[in-house]
Order: sequence, then structure tokens, then C-alpha cells
Amino acid sequence: MKRRVLLLAPIALFGCEELRTPATPPPAILAGAPGSGAPLRAAVFAAAAAFTNQGAAVQGRPADAALAIARLEALEMEVADRRAWPALSPSIGIAMRTARDETRAALGIAQRAPGGDVVRALSLTASRLRAGDRGGAAAALPASLFEPGGEATLDRLGAIGPLPAAEQATAALARDVRRLDLDRGWAGAGNWWQAGAPGAITDGLGLGE
Repeated sequence: MKRRVLLLAPIALFGCEELRTPATPPPAILAGAPGSGAPLRAAVFAAAAAFTNQGAAVQGRPADAALAIARLEALEMEVADRRAWPALSPSIGIAMRTARDETRAALGIAQRAPGGDVVRALSLTASRLRAGDRGGAAAALPASLFEPGGEATLDRLGAIGPLPAAEQATAALARDVRRLDLDRGWAGAGNWWQAGAPGAITDGLGLGE
């Protein structure tokens, strides 16, 4: 059954449970600041930075916490898509799924919630919080996905606490990306939304920056 991952807009990923094929590059909310380079690679390092040092960068910052968890959810799906990143260590996928389960438990996200719906809700929450619209942010967290949802889930985002599995998994993913950059291990794999802008396809993930 097909599902979508919407990171605010536009559509970032299409797919089904067994096979997801990204149709367009992830937008800036996934990758980070505009101009930060290859979007998927930038998202890896942004996620690792968010969770490092027991998540110090997102403590007391619900918008940043929402964005970090949205990135982790999206990256977990990308890592699980072996067609997209075939050269990653298989252990990374296990670590990322463990991290996803940990963040879902901490935030009260249903373990069976579709990843696309979770990413869309958290991305919208982050955007509305940054715009100063707390009511809109609460409305973006429905009880059908988040327990209990709304203001209570916003409070959890504001006091998310350390997430050791997320810290370890995103750090491991960042290390593996660096390893493959150094080894040029991405040669022959990946797509332009991983390696750089259209027309600038290179041998390495992130070498199209």
C-alpha cells in the first residue's frame, strides 16, 4: 500500500512498505539551512548534531525537538530503503529503527503510526512553533498519532530528555556517511537528490555540494 512522506511541502518521498522510491529531493526543513549542500547528507549531520550530548541542542526547544524527530523518522525510512543507500552498513538500519522506537515511546507516538504521517505532523508543528503559533502547533499533533496529542505533546517536546538510542544511531549514520565519502563508497549508487543539484551528479554522496 502506497504511502507518502510530506515534509511541509512539496512531496518528498513516495513508496510502499517494501519499496520506497523518492521522487523529488527533500525540502529545506529536512535538510537544514538553504544552501547547506546535498539535502539528504545535510539531514544526516543535522540530526546527529541535534541528538549529541544527550540532546542538549533541543532541550527546552520544542520546535527544534519536533524537527529533529521528524528528520530521524525520515532518515530511518531512507536507511531502510536499501535501493537508495545500498552501501550503508546493515547495522545502521537496526540502530535507526531502535532509535525511531525510542523517540516514539518518549513522545507518545503510536508504534504503528505511518512514518509519513508522523513526519508531516512534526514538521508542521515545528513550522508553526517557529511562527509563534502555539495553537496551530498543538492542532498539528492529533491524538490519532500522538498520545495524548495537542498541548500535552507540545509539553513533551519541550522536555524531551536524553534519547541515547537516537544519539548513538545518528552518530553512527554520520560516521558511515563520512567513511563512504572518504572511500568514495557511494560510486555507482544514490541519486541526484542525495549527491547534489540536478546536473551536478558526482561519484560521492555529498560531493555535489
